[in-house]
Amino acid sequence: MADAAAARAGGFWSRLSRSGTAGLSAEDERKTRLLNQCAALAMLTNLGFGLGYLSDPSRFWFGLLANGGSALVHLCVLALVKAGWRQLALFVFLLDCNAQIAAVSCYMGPQVGFHFYFFAFANVVFLVTPRRWVHFYPFTAVSIAGFLYFAMHMAQADAPQQIDAGFAGLVTDVTVVTTMVTLALVAFFSDADTRSAEEHLAKEHARSERLLLNVLPPAISSRLKDGEETIADGFKEVSVLFADMVGFTEMSARMPPADLVSVLNEVFSEFDELAGNYGLEKIKTIGDAYMVAAGLPEARNDHAAVMARMGLDMLEVVSALNARKGYSLAVRIGIHSGPVVAGIIGKRKFSYDLWGDTVNTASRMESHGEKGRLHVSAVTAELLKDAFVVEPRGTVTVKGKGEMSTFFVSRPS
Repeated sequence: MADAAAARAGGFWSRLSRSGTAGLSAEDERKTRLLNQCAALAMLTNLGFGLGYLSDPSRFWFGLLANGGSALVHLCVLALVKAGWRQLALFVFLLDCNAQIAAVSCYMGPQVGFHFYFFAFANVVFLVTPRRWVHFYPFTAVSIAGFLYFAMHMAQADAPQQIDAGFAGLVTDVTVVTTMVTLALVAFFSDADTRSAEEHLAKEHARSERLLLNVLPPAISSRLKDGEETIADGFKEVSVLFADMVGFTEMSARMPPADLVSVLNEVFSEFDELAGNYGLEKIKTIGDAYMVAAGLPEARNDHAAVMARMGLDMLEVVSALNARKGYSLAVRIGIHSGPVVAGIIGKRKFSYDLWGDTVNTASRMESHGEKGRLHVSAVTAELLKDAFVVEPRGTVTVKGKGEMSTFFVSRPS
């Protein structure tokens, strides 16, 4: 039961703290949450002192009235924040805090030390005030002036209510302790909000990093964050693969959009996993086409071999999905090897892309290939002949390239 009660209390405090903060900026939310907490804390402190004044209400009627009225004002502050009147709420809070401390200090005199509370509120001003509301900062000067007046200028004999030294000492001790507790709690609340903001920022940063790495290679991402504005690199030896889902356009006319995207996502997710396992760089998807490269942004000597293994695995993935899910998918894959230029284009929704004749030829190898086969150029075939079965296809008329000798590649038996 104790745990349940603690949980309910924690939930109530959390709801009270967040009241009126929906839709605010990070700074305004943090400052408003702390304003709610300080108003609630001040209200509880006033009520606590009010209970003490009840020990002799006829004698301490003014203190009872001042603290009770101030507690009611702080309740109004919470209501104003909830209603969205945050600037008015802040003004009322700061004005009431200083006025109530001054009133009780005038009534009971500096001997009881109530003016020490000015210390707390001189600091609270900056903790609860958004930076753009600098017109509230002078309340700090009001608090400092109030403390100096009661500590250095007002005599105890001028106070309307005189109390004996023993009782005054007790009240002073309570005042000092509660002032320190108030400062400690305000610092705790502020630190908790700061830590929460830092944790949220760290999560958002990690999320942004993950999103960035989904778009760019890690090495390129690091260069971009280091301030490079133009990123363009030439690579002499890379292999580029294009894959296209055969008949997928016709299939899309017969399938609901959600089902179409689900199937394509399932296939391309499997391809992504293969690319990750082989350490290859997925470049992009274009509709139902998939493009991946080996040998960049970090050069590797086995770019053609690893790309061929990737391509053959992609054929097996599609075949396995057909058997498992009852699909009738087919994929056509082409590879070409050679030099490319790689870099980032655009300032919004930028991407890491490739340019050059190697890219065009790889695309032609795919479009002039056959479904369920890995089709490669003579350049790539020469790089693969010692580790794979390379089957001459003959001469193919390739758009924009003329007559080309091409090959089909399979695994050795």
